[in-house]
Amino acid sequence: MNNFIDLYEKFIEIKKMGWIKSLGNGNGAIGITFEKLLGKEIENFEIPDYEGIEIKVHGPYKKGTISLFSATPDSYLFEIKRIHELYSYPDKNMPQFKIFQMPIYYNKVSHYVENFHFSLHIDKEKKQLKLLVFNQYYELIDDKTAWSFDLLIEKIERKLTNLAVIEADRKKINGIKYFKYNNINFYKFKNFDTFLSLIKSGNIGVSFKIGVYKSGKKFGQIYDHGTTFIIKKNCINKLYDNMSIDKIKGGSITC
Repeated sequence: MNNFIDLYEKFIEIKKMGWIKSLGNGNGAIGITFEKLLGKEIENFEIPDYEGIEIKVHGPYKKGTISLFSATPDSYLFEIKRIHELYSYPDKNMPQFKIFQMPIYYNKVSHYVENFHFSLHIDKEKKQLKLLVFNQYYELIDDKTAWSFDLLIEKIERKLTNLAVIEADRKKINGIKYFKYNNINFYKFKNFDTFLSLIKSGNIGVSFKIGVYKSGKKFGQIYDHGTTFIIKKNCINKLYDNMSIDKIKGGSITC
């Protein structure tokens, strides 16, 4: 349990620093800044952020979603390309480029693309999570896109068994971002059946972010920003067991 205690103590040191100037760019700057303050190099490997613990940093608001992990469908080799070719739609700001960017859930049909509708389905017999595509009459026309249970379990076990969720505030001073890290909570993943049940209840979904390069040498080519599994912020306690730092220090929790 020393890794949890070590992260907690480092968090307390960072919290005492108050408002901290951003050390990163873009939407992920709040997390990048915290990781850099930990002394961690930013990398793209699918491993937990800190000594077996995945770190998620978000604002104090309860609404919205948290990204869990990225997983490209493993039903076919070039599935992202096939989805883009069949179901992409014009970019709102640059309609000459076609994109496929939307969150999709199990218990409701998404209407982001003219003449096509999308939803998720759990096929327990084939042990797959499927993307269902319907035409304008809500008739099923495509269920080829799928994630195997084996892939999803491997992703979770590799990266998300232990989780730290940090609440932070943000503000701008003269156009420069600043962050203040307020609270940290530790969690342990329950089980895969719970994960599936939260998909079925619509609390976990899949966010597609398929675009194209709009400049440079790869101009016009597909740019997959990642197919990401997301969870509603207020449902973290349904997917994970909360581990208080007092219990961790007391040695009553093992991981």
